[in-house]
Amino acid sequence: MSGYTVSHFRTLLTSSLLALCMALCTANAQARIKVVVATDSWAQLMYLDSRNVPSGDLADFINRMNEVQDTFQFDLVIYPRLRVDRVFIDKEADVYPLRTTLWTRPELGLLPTKTIFTSGDIYFARRANRFGGHKVFDDLATKTVAGVRGYHYQLFNNNTDESYIWKHFNAYLFSSNEGVIRFVQAGRADVGIVPEVIMAKYMNDPKVRQQLIVAERYDSQVALSNLVRKDGPISVEQMNAIVDLLIKSGDVQKLKARLSIQPVRASKK
Repeated sequence: MSGYTVSHFRTLLTSSLLALCMALCTANAQARIKVVVATDSWAQLMYLDSRNVPSGDLADFINRMNEVQDTFQFDLVIYPRLRVDRVFIDKEADVYPLRTTLWTRPELGLLPTKTIFTSGDIYFARRANRFGGHKVFDDLATKTVAGVRGYHYQLFNNNTDESYIWKHFNAYLFSSNEGVIRFVQAGRADVGIVPEVIMAKYMNDPKVRQQLIVAERYDSQVALSNLVRKDGPISVEQMNAIVDLLIKSGDVQKLKARLSIQPVRASKK
């Protein structure tokens, strides 16, 4: 009888300890402060996979923000690009990752953290173009140019108004960088403008490298950081501390390597 009692007691003790551990884990997870990270898709770098789950190198980097600390829980949501501004204005999102305030409207109330990495938009063209190789990048204002609507391009004097762009340039505007790349590949524009981190992914394909060339200068170059809503659940100082952890852990350097961030090119003159 006593043996049964000891065995029974041990079973109860084990079950109680297991339940306690689960409760502590749940409490710890619940204790984290929820922070909504909102962004749009970036080609292969940030996208919804077949299960409708955010995936890609940038999504992996944001997930690392959860792993290097236990104070905040960063929940990543991908929205259509034209809806992203609205969710910040309505205070439904708290952090806009790897962006610059040069690309965002003041009414979003976003403040920059320290720089995570510096990158920019580059010009690209078909290798077999009618101007002869890299000569296609000369006198760009006279070329047919494809870009993404709503983006700030130095070539277009940083003016995003489509009526202005169409009046002063021979331009085609698309809703995505992928659309720009396909349009230029098809020979329907002389030059395209896309972020270098997106073009780097395409240029990893040997067939694409045979088809396309990239200019040796940027259209523009910016310092990218995590933009924090000024009245949100996380402050710039707290986000800076997490960026420091990501630098110390090597995650920032790994991201730059995965994105094929190149040495600084000269900007357009």
